[in-house]
Amino acid sequence: MRLVFFTLFTFLISSVVIAQKISYSDSLPKSISFQESIDLLSAYIQRESVSGSEKEAAIFIEDYILTTDLHLRVFSNFSDNYNLAASLYPLSSGKPNIILQSHIDVVPIDDLDRWKYDPYSGHYDGSYVYGRGALDAKGLGIMQIKALEAFQHDYDTTELPYNVTVLFLSAEETGGKNGARYLMNNFQDELNAAVVLGEGGAGYQNVLKNYPDKVVFGVSVAEKQSLWLQLKINSNSAGHGAAPSNNYANMQLINSLNHLTNRKVILFFNRSTRQMFRRLGRAEGGVRGFFIRNINWSILAPFVRKQIEREPFLSSLLTNTVTVTNIYNPPGPPNQVSTSATAVLDCRLVPGTSSKSFIRYIERKLDNENIEISVIAESPEAEPSKLNKYYKAIEKSISVSYPEAETIPFLFPATSDNSLFRSYDIPSYGFIPAVVTERDINSIHGSNERIGVEVLKSGITIYYNFIKEIQFKEPFSLFNLNNDEDN
Repeated sequence: MRLVFFTLFTFLISSVVIAQKISYSDSLPKSISFQESIDLLSAYIQRESVSGSEKEAAIFIEDYILTTDLHLRVFSNFSDNYNLAASLYPLSSGKPNIILQSHIDVVPIDDLDRWKYDPYSGHYDGSYVYGRGALDAKGLGIMQIKALEAFQHDYDTTELPYNVTVLFLSAEETGGKNGARYLMNNFQDELNAAVVLGEGGAGYQNVLKNYPDKVVFGVSVAEKQSLWLQLKINSNSAGHGAAPSNNYANMQLINSLNHLTNRKVILFFNRSTRQMFRRLGRAEGGVRGFFIRNINWSILAPFVRKQIEREPFLSSLLTNTVTVTNIYNPPGPPNQVSTSATAVLDCRLVPGTSSKSFIRYIERKLDNENIEISVIAESPEAEPSKLNKYYKAIEKSISVSYPEAETIPFLFPATSDNSLFRSYDIPSYGFIPAVVTERDINSIHGSNERIGVEVLKSGITIYYNFIKEIQFKEPFSLFNLNNDEDN
């Protein structure tokens, strides 16, 4: 999953700002061997695990769990469906469960020549660990399990109110059918999830123009629903390319796609985006902060639309998007006019949009009754997660390591396993618990993917403090929750 939180705020920055030194409290648990964490991640990356072939990497993690005092649970052990967990207590204990989840599978390598090091070498140069999955999401899994291992070591004689489970899932990159969806269909009661933390945003500098050295963490509380559609048209018009008819299949499809892609988009300000802009505006302060905080005011609509149209990423957060990802015909020579044409659309819907109603909208915009629309796949509809005691524990855990940081809830424009858990009414939050650079984020799904050792260290620390915060803090009162304007 491409983590793209950084780009969200580029419309707020009018000049390049030199990065400042980050105020960071390095408090890695003493029971952690950091070099062992680096070595573990490097070895994990070396187990190639493109979606559908997760077994070798999963067995590697399984063998590692067996060397710890954590409780192993293997839910399935097939090549394309290998899901396992490490828990503080056995899942049979019935305790409410804090779940930290990552995925084993990675996307394929498409251009080996562009890699500085072999993508499955797990090369460590003293500052970074390189390889496919370093950030997405094998590094996340190592942060989580090392944090849990350290917590178990430090509090092994304490009876605790919550179980904590690290999930290693298959098939996230291909929609989660053999991963998160499989687990929730078959093991929901056993998991007994109280909250789920997975991938999503991260921490960045240079987000706030008034305070460029301040770190801003994005924590995803909602995601756009993915809807993949196939458009197919058949036509009786065929023949030679030198003398085509006026209504052959490719021309009909192209004309209809032009109607669709040139449509005027509608801006949707929902609870998630309003929360995001409200928090961001408070952090920015001043007149600029006032504008950001009230960006959904109708009086500002013309200016807002103009700004949003200039920023594709921002537009993706506030609109239902349609991307034409593939157009093709049956095989044939260059001079043959095909009788059929097919296109694939990747649609992303803001929360609250019905997929059925959106398909009807697509039909109207295509304006061609000869085009057949079929659903390839869609993610479940899910309500945004509230800013409850678990979210507050995330904020607190971040503040321990980054005392001056701001934490912002936001809508994730892509889709991850978090969305599946939300569809079961389980509060789910996504973030990398560390400060990353644009260069690091851009390496995800690209060449030279990498994770900094400081990112790995920060992640372990913040996950550890999150577990500790949840286990030992008194529950927040209903009065406080009900009077939180962002709830």
